[in-house]
Amino acid sequence: MSFQAQPASTRSPKQRSALANGSRPFLVTVPGSTEAARHYKSVLDEVEAERGGKAAMSVTQREAARAYAGLAVELAKLHAAIAAGQNIDLEALGQIGDRMDRQARRMGPPKASRALSWDERNAARKA
Repeated sequence: MSFQAQPASTRSPKQRSALANGSRPFLVTVPGSTEAARHYKSVLDEVEAERGGKAAMSVTQREAARAYAGLAVELAKLHAAIAAGQNIDLEALGQIGDRMDRQARRMGPPKASRALSWDERNAARKA
């Protein structure tokens, strides 16, 4: 007797992990109140929104987005250390930037937003 798993997309969310079905941003429980966790979730939400939402992204794109968000947290920590006048590892700073670029290329370009009409741009400028 052979076992054939159903593709994840056809299984109900209850049969998938909390990470895969989107109900939790991390595999293990992490306090969401830390600055790092909030920044991670914020970057992840923005990257997903730029690409049409989580449902419009492939598994590879979603994992690249998660990697990108994690790297963004580490980059923010290095920037805070620079601002505090601390010495940092410039090689690490460059590597993080390079790796973020690689993950951004794996995600693909953001979805093009609709161009605003002249009236819409004018109204937005007056607001």
